[in-house]
Amino acid sequence: MLKVMIVEDEQPILNLMKMVIDQNKHLSIVGCFNNPLEALNELQLLKPDVAFLDIEMPRMTGLELAKKILQVDEDIQIVFTTAYERYALEAFKVSAIDYILKPVTPEEIERVTKRLMKNHRRLFINKERSPQKQEESILCLGTLEMRGSENSIIKWPTRKTEELFAYFLIHSNQVISKWELTQLLWGEMEDHRAIHNLHTTIYRLKKTLKENSKNVTLEKVNEGYILNMSTIKSDLDMFLEYFNNNSIVSKENFVESERVFNLFKGPLFGLKDYLWKIGIEEQLVEHYSTLTQNIANFYNRRGKLKAVEKTLKAFLSLYPLHDQSNLILLKLYSLTDDLNRLKSHYDFYVKLLKKELGVTPPIETQKFIQQFI
Repeated sequence: MLKVMIVEDEQPILNLMKMVIDQNKHLSIVGCFNNPLEALNELQLLKPDVAFLDIEMPRMTGLELAKKILQVDEDIQIVFTTAYERYALEAFKVSAIDYILKPVTPEEIERVTKRLMKNHRRLFINKERSPQKQEESILCLGTLEMRGSENSIIKWPTRKTEELFAYFLIHSNQVISKWELTQLLWGEMEDHRAIHNLHTTIYRLKKTLKENSKNVTLEKVNEGYILNMSTIKSDLDMFLEYFNNNSIVSKENFVESERVFNLFKGPLFGLKDYLWKIGIEEQLVEHYSTLTQNIANFYNRRGKLKAVEKTLKAFLSLYPLHDQSNLILLKLYSLTDDLNRLKSHYDFYVKLLKKELGVTPPIETQKFIQQFI
């Protein structure tokens, strides 16, 4: 089924379009707009496969809107609707799939839908067949993994080499002194032995990177070293960069917010038990918690309660004991009058807290649940 967005400035015609398109089993309407600017703002959130656009509209014509839509997503299929045939040539200049004269009829929608479905299938097949360009990547959230220029996972020669690389990732593009590194990895060892071990591990790390990567290098700078990642970003870099530039979730940054939310796959470096990562990991979880609640609030303001639940459950799948997120989810279930899920989730939460920490839920949560059970 294709997701459809309709933009038509005259409300009676928009209502007719909705009624006719709703009759087609292959089309599902995800958004209807009288204002082309509003449609453009919601585009990335709705992700339509097809846009039915009126050509003659105030503020922005359908032709202008189509060009902006295709700049955002070139795969969206455009169908123009108008009362005038004279726009046909201009319509096809902006890569329109079809052109319908008003009044729109079920027969015309059926005719156009066949073309839309055929094009959509062809697009899907081409994407499946097209060889994807493989790029180097570095993952820190939920795992520690680097894929090199051949897209194969790099295997580190020793555990210390891997840990040293992880520490450099936390301080990418920063000079780290050799004394800080020796204290970090061999703090209990005599200085001369620690320095010898550092030089050996640095050599192994540089050799591994040189053999596997075109974008990441380790360089000596005076009495320290720097991991040069000027042309590549890890998921950790992208995650932190988002919080440097955004404090709320809005229409304008929603797509970016969701993308960053999905980057978070678990604890920093997964199950690696590096003591030095504890404080950094706590900050990351705090950021992730804030982003979760901001996205949930964004969906809640739009009445999308299923999306709120999905967002909260994604967070709780990683941090099931998080008090505030559990309380928010319980409040959501109370709003939907789903008392069975409310009680079921609370019982699960109580048992988990007792098993893992030997404690009961916070007083605020207990007082809230008393209203229902």
